Amino acid sequence: MRSDYQGNKKKHIGLKYALDGIRYAFSTEWNLRIHGIAFISVIVLSLLLQISRLEWTIVIFVSGLVMVTEMLNTVIEHLLDYLAPERHPLVGRMKDMMAGTVFIAACIAVVIGCIIFLPKLIAMY
Repeated sequence: MRSDYQGNKKKHIGLKYALDGIRYAFSTEWNLRIHGIAFISVIVLSLLLQISRLEWTIVIFVSGLVMVTEMLNTVIEHLLDYLAPERHPLVGRMKDMMAGTVFIAACIAVVIGCIIFLPKLIAMY
């Protein structure tokens, strides 16, 4: 059942809708699954390299940023497809800009990952 949030929202049911939305996004969006695999890989690498608490905080924050922007990208794409099912150059531009937002977040995550992990990996060899 999808959320309608029109006065019949019971206690804690919002969490169910949120989890349903996350589950749906992961089951239908290939890019979100790729980011999820990357996130799990980063967690494993972080455990192996025993990063500091501050580094953990940064890694989780930037990884979350990528996941959030990817989900927002998905929402905006679905919304635009619903509101404007026909091809329109402006709709295409909006989708491109949102995809660019995900790309920027992913690039930031890669740079921060290099700053945190490369010195540790180099020191191992």
